Amino acid sequence: MKFILILLLSILTLGANDAQLKKQIGRMLVIGFENEQIDENSKIVKDIQKYDLGGVILFDRFYSDRDKTKNISSPSQLQDLTKKLKTFSKKHLLISIDQEGGKVARLKPSYGFEKTPSAEEVSTMSLQEAKEIYNTQAKMIKQNGINCDFAPVVDLALNPKNKVIVGLERSYGASSSEVTKYAKVFIDSLREQNVISVLKHFPGHGSSLDDSHKGFVDISKTWTQKELEPYQNLINSRDADMIMTAHVFNSKLDAKYPATLSYSVNTKLLRQKMGFKGVIISDDLQMKAISKHYTLKETVTKAINSGVDILLFGNQLASNNADELVEIIYSQVKNGAISKKRIIESNRRIENLHTKNSIIYRPIDFGQKRIDMTKTYIKQHYGLNAKDITIDPKIIVLHWTAVMDFEDSFKRLKGNTLYSDRGDIADAGALNVSSHFLVARDGTIYQLMRDNFMARHVIGLNYSSIGVENVGGEGNIKDDLTPAQLDANIRLVKYLKEKYPNIEYLIGHHEYQEMQNSPLWLEKDANYRTKKADPGEKFMNKIRGNVKDLGLKKP
Repeated sequence: MKFILILLLSILTLGANDAQLKKQIGRMLVIGFENEQIDENSKIVKDIQKYDLGGVILFDRFYSDRDKTKNISSPSQLQDLTKKLKTFSKKHLLISIDQEGGKVARLKPSYGFEKTPSAEEVSTMSLQEAKEIYNTQAKMIKQNGINCDFAPVVDLALNPKNKVIVGLERSYGASSSEVTKYAKVFIDSLREQNVISVLKHFPGHGSSLDDSHKGFVDISKTWTQKELEPYQNLINSRDADMIMTAHVFNSKLDAKYPATLSYSVNTKLLRQKMGFKGVIISDDLQMKAISKHYTLKETVTKAINSGVDILLFGNQLASNNADELVEIIYSQVKNGAISKKRIIESNRRIENLHTKNSIIYRPIDFGQKRIDMTKTYIKQHYGLNAKDITIDPKIIVLHWTAVMDFEDSFKRLKGNTLYSDRGDIADAGALNVSSHFLVARDGTIYQLMRDNFMARHVIGLNYSSIGVENVGGEGNIKDDLTPAQLDANIRLVKYLKEKYPNIEYLIGHHEYQEMQNSPLWLEKDANYRTKKADPGEKFMNKIRGNVKDLGLKKP
């Protein structure tokens, strides 16, 4: 009897693990579907709920019948569709679209949307004019429920005979610096509306002669290293959140595989050499450049193993459903052709992308006056003559505000100078306390300042720590932070560790004095200490239990 119970338990555990793996695979898929309207019985809804699908891509018309509506016919229809998609999804869902402007625009004026000029046309305008155009477009995208735009194009217009980029006016020009400038304006406008941008088509499609929609594209003789420059510029400025690979073959980079399937291109070049930490998404894997030469099993296996995190199936050029895709990838993981580690890596990057995109920027006052006051604090307390107030984060410190209202909490952090009721620390300087992030009771994460500027939030450790305040801790004693705040802090810690790999410690504010023997402790005043209770042992234990895989140390 005992043996039977153990066997049953093993079977149940195995089944649960398999279901979890299939959902992790589902998070790596963005799929097209055929409906203008959906309900709980729609196939796409069932796929979203069964597999925690990563996202969908929307088109206005069918590729094979340009007179037939696919997903978009009007603003009111689109808003209803995207609202239902979000409602039916239990997790963050990428609702994506190709909205570059010009000839590549799914939101067309003929359906009732604002017209956006092409990249080529925008490149003749001032940056201020470009900003106004892209602000209008970004607001339109956001208002219609889209949270991911497969744009901007950062391909260089190097080949006048290029049909798919230059011929369609999709490039800002041949100069990498000009392309970078206009692309950054596009990205900034999207980011202000919490819409994810996607740079494309890596490692460069602007010098090609052929169209990867239709077949094999070899850029070996036309491609130059210069085509990498816009990507490198935007990676360096931390403006690249997601990058789309191109189905182009380049023997200079990989003698065997096109970029989408190439480990040399996606991992060795883009990740290791160029330092990209974000999400890599494939271009549509049903394009003939891929589907004519590789089986579906070969395609998904090689793409994932090359370093691609999200596989895009537009279901415009062919038809592949989520069940089929998940089962193929699942079988490849089970037989060892794809490692479970790769699935976990991609899921982590996707989760961090959603966390970053969910953060709302709500700036406190941080002009030159506060910067100068911070330098004075650094000199007074750490004995350092700081040229600037940039930090190299090594610690994440979690707090509670001891104030139950969000606006009251924000108000106390906003100004340059310390509130008059902070007599406990007033002698240590007039610089106001602050924090890099503030988490509301409903779990919404607000960023208050640059996360690599020093904030005054923890004695002795400010010069190496990122502070996260949580609205709560009534009376500075009550352990009352919400489940939503717990989830938000877990996601934020994971995101910050990914962004700053050198972070070593995760501590609660109440634990800060245990760091006094650490080389990170810089406080010179032996009498400057305060006793803290926030954010409580129970909260910290739950956080640590959920981020064990990050290897963060306690004090």
